[in-house]
Amino acid sequence: MARLLLVLATAVLCAAAAPAHAARRACEEFARDVKATYNFKPSRIKNEAESDARSAAMDRFWEKVKADRKNLLPCLRAALKDPESDPWFRFDGSNLLVSLDPSPASKAEQLRQYTAVDLGEVNLQVWVPTLARLGAEGFDVSAAGERWLAHPNPVYYLPRHGAYKVERFLGALFIYGSMDEAQATPALLKIAGTAGHPGREVALALLLMQATPEARRGLKADNLAGVSPETQATLRARLERLSLIAPREKPRTSREQFLKAFGDASKGEWGAFLSLTREVPDGESDVVAVLGAEDLPLVRKVRRLMIANANPHAAEYYVSFTQILDTMTLRPGAAK
Repeated sequence: MARLLLVLATAVLCAAAAPAHAARRACEEFARDVKATYNFKPSRIKNEAESDARSAAMDRFWEKVKADRKNLLPCLRAALKDPESDPWFRFDGSNLLVSLDPSPASKAEQLRQYTAVDLGEVNLQVWVPTLARLGAEGFDVSAAGERWLAHPNPVYYLPRHGAYKVERFLGALFIYGSMDEAQATPALLKIAGTAGHPGREVALALLLMQATPEARRGLKADNLAGVSPETQATLRARLERLSLIAPREKPRTSREQFLKAFGDASKGEWGAFLSLTREVPDGESDVVAVLGAEDLPLVRKVRRLMIANANPHAAEYYVSFTQILDTMTLRPGAAK
């Protein structure tokens, strides 16, 4: 009887250990695949043929993980947290992680990898918009934004917009503009107050566009030693004479229409918003006539979501929204 119980107990223990053994084997194979696939640096690829071969290998790796996500997703998470893992794998793997599990935890891991990656190894046309989307979702992307501002030559092109060139200022606008102002303003003030920082003048320009009392106070108090005379003159002129919008005496768009359009946009539905821009091209005059201080959070949210599209059209809208916000917060009697 005792021998039978021993046999049964051993069988139970073996059965319990089997899943752990299988998981370990899966992760060991996963690690071998990572080593075989990510044994290169993108910046050192010599020709198109090698680029195509590397891309095909990464595609096969992604498909293998997608086909067995139950067993391999835990391996992926563990490998991303391992500082000994290949840096290029950690960057690309964070994209794979979010594609499989777009949870806040996965996106936080993606942000960590995007902030740490060597910018000389990544496609900035992917890097900047991804950070902008994360910023619009509430993540603090300011550390990555500072890396962009400190980059010696931050530039990429947008093929869909006629090879439009995105340089230091515009990329920073996409990143910091997508963030909640409560996160972006202090981060920009820190850079603006750091003499010798390569992104200092861009930070000052972005602070003007924040349209927050905190940003205005910070700009007025900032020591501008070391800033170019042209930038200093522009800052002083803008702070003293902001261009505000005259409200239309007889608005063509009602508050209810704006709240519907902006509310839909805040949920990712832009149809009503775009219809209003076509019907009333100078709708800014109506916005400042019919919306009040209680609507400021919604206006700010729509501005953040718009700039997260990270294209020149979004930048144009951002400028318009900034003028709206300046008018709403600086007109007589406005809540600051």
